[in-house]
Amino acid sequence: MGKPIQVMIVDEESSRQSLGLLLQRASDISVIAEANDANEAVQRLAVMTPDIILMDATLPVMDGLESIEKIGRECPGCSVIVVSVQDDVEYVRRCMRAGAKDYLFKPVDVDVLLSSIRDVYDQNAARKTRDTVATLSEQTTGQSRILAFMSAKGGVGKTTLAVNTAVAFAEQGRNVALVDLNLQFGDCSLCLNAKPARTIADLARETGDIDMHVLDRYLSLCSPNLYLLAAPKRPEEAEYVQVQDIRVILQALRKRFDYVIVDTAPVADELFFASLETADECFMVSTLNLAVLKNNRVLLDLLSELGYDLQSVRHVLNRSNAKNGLKVKDVSKVLQGSLYWELDNDFHFVETAMNEGKAFVDKDKHHRLSRQIYALTAKVDEDRGVRMSRRNPLKRLLGR
Repeated sequence: MGKPIQVMIVDEESSRQSLGLLLQRASDISVIAEANDANEAVQRLAVMTPDIILMDATLPVMDGLESIEKIGRECPGCSVIVVSVQDDVEYVRRCMRAGAKDYLFKPVDVDVLLSSIRDVYDQNAARKTRDTVATLSEQTTGQSRILAFMSAKGGVGKTTLAVNTAVAFAEQGRNVALVDLNLQFGDCSLCLNAKPARTIADLARETGDIDMHVLDRYLSLCSPNLYLLAAPKRPEEAEYVQVQDIRVILQALRKRFDYVIVDTAPVADELFFASLETADECFMVSTLNLAVLKNNRVLLDLLSELGYDLQSVRHVLNRSNAKNGLKVKDVSKVLQGSLYWELDNDFHFVETAMNEGKAFVDKDKHHRLSRQIYALTAKVDEDRGVRMSRRNPLKRLLGR
């Protein structure tokens, strides 16, 4: 469950109590304030920003239409839902023109009320996301790159490669943000021996707009030029992070950093797809393992069915010198694409570095794996990225 929808009720006392009792049935909705009239509501809005304001448009002190307009001016991020006995069609239209997002007649059915609150909240959240992403995109110079590391299977070294790529870029003077989107069991903090005070789950609970001033409070400086936005400390906190949060956060990071390295989870959910849509390039990590290749092939087919342009997918073969019967040419055949990069296998070196809380490029810059990572960053620097995009919406396949 994500953060609850915050509601203010503006009505006379008995109606507030009745509405409050109805809303108690919903675990995703929280009443954070009450007011007797619009003037009192405006005073409360000076110190809080509810998502939804339930109000009766026939209250004393201030005309209902004026109340809706004034609340809209004072709190443009709030959505007003009118709940009233006034059933005149023309009056309903005037309320909607004044800025109300929905109009419900008293006595209101609990299912209708809850559905209205959720629908209006979702619509407003989607609008805020579109506006924020559009603004951040306009402010971006185009030099910044978002690189997403992905694999349909765990245990392929995806996180290790993402972390070491981020460290290598930072050591070459690039400003880098590493984002751990394995929200339940992310290990980027462990790999860097970082102990972040705050995580992406805490950031997602921010009630205001997310910009770089806000982001700075949640980024952990791991080394010169390298910042980490850590995964939640507990698996259940992953539910606080929503799809719109991912899009806004990545675009905000793009504005400041030369490279944003995203370590995705091996789960094809909406958060995963949101990160791919925002990325410029996606590095699919495979090994000489038939199950890994099969699942990555399935993931590629799914992306293709969803309308994603696969030109931005870079195939990286990890542990390419493993002796297990499969050949490098088998990888290209199964994945139906050429390899962008290969890295050797050295479990002892990699695991020793991890157990020491170091990126292996920091442990020994002259080791062959470290040299291969630095060469990879040089190639990425040289190549221009093609933004990951899709032609058809995800909801088309999911039937939503």
